[in-house]
Amino acid sequence: MSENKLSVIWNVTGKCPWTCTFCCMDSGPKNCMPEMTLEEKFLIANQLGANGCRVDLSGGEVMLNRKDHLLVIERLWANLGRRNLGISCSGAFIDEKLASWLAPKVSDVEMTMDAHPDRNFPWRPAAYHQTAARAAKALLAAGVKTGLQTVTTNEHKAEGLLEELYAWICDAGIDNWSILKFFPSGRGVAYPELELSDEDAKEMVTRIRALDAGNTSARKPKLDIHYQMPGSEKASECRCVKRSIGILPDGRVTACFWGLDMAGRFLDDKFYLGNLLKENLGKILSSPKARYWLDYCGGCAIGDDAAD
Repeated sequence: MSENKLSVIWNVTGKCPWTCTFCCMDSGPKNCMPEMTLEEKFLIANQLGANGCRVDLSGGEVMLNRKDHLLVIERLWANLGRRNLGISCSGAFIDEKLASWLAPKVSDVEMTMDAHPDRNFPWRPAAYHQTAARAAKALLAAGVKTGLQTVTTNEHKAEGLLEELYAWICDAGIDNWSILKFFPSGRGVAYPELELSDEDAKEMVTRIRALDAGNTSARKPKLDIHYQMPGSEKASECRCVKRSIGILPDGRVTACFWGLDMAGRFLDDKFYLGNLLKENLGKILSSPKARYWLDYCGGCAIGDDAAD
């Protein structure tokens, strides 16, 4: 992806077959967040194409409504091209046929895996990680660049948990392993005890880098450490609007994907930029609300508690 492209995380739905305890979007089968119609989603897809964005289609679970969302993927593919379109999902509903359909249209598919598929992980539903593992197999067989992301928490300090996961990732031939820091957003606001301290996060990165350095085989994922984790090669400044924005299922635009509470409301009005059903993206990105973030020079406005 070009460094100059705005990265857009588009949560097309709040519906999801899973009920992860610490979901940052409060997604699930009973999610009641209003959702755009298919025609409105096409309008958004056209706007994103006109603005030359890199789009990561997410949710909720994108594939829960395949009838509509495969059409949205086709529209985004036509507007943006394959290299500027990715999907973040749980892996649910992805089989060999769907993986082959996705292969020429998306640059990558990323799923979440916080522990070895056979290990019980209390913060995810039963079969969550096994579902991602099956989907990864189908995607890799179809030639789709496949990534896994791990949301690191205090749970990951357990002996052997990360080591088992890394070994599985290497055996499976996963292309990319992303390491994220848990933020208490969405349903996660009820579990602040999961958040790593700065010192523990630093130790976590050291442990992960040791795994990577100790692996001399060809079956090795590219390691991508989130910018809020110590030791990341990425710049540590806030990325709101400068580098990325989020779109919610009802068309609202947020400066930060994480800036939501457990009811899907903005943690602070500063995160709300506008609504794509009422004004176009160009106008939203040139608004005073967007300018606040373009001029903002602090660290993470959530993780560092730095927004004024």
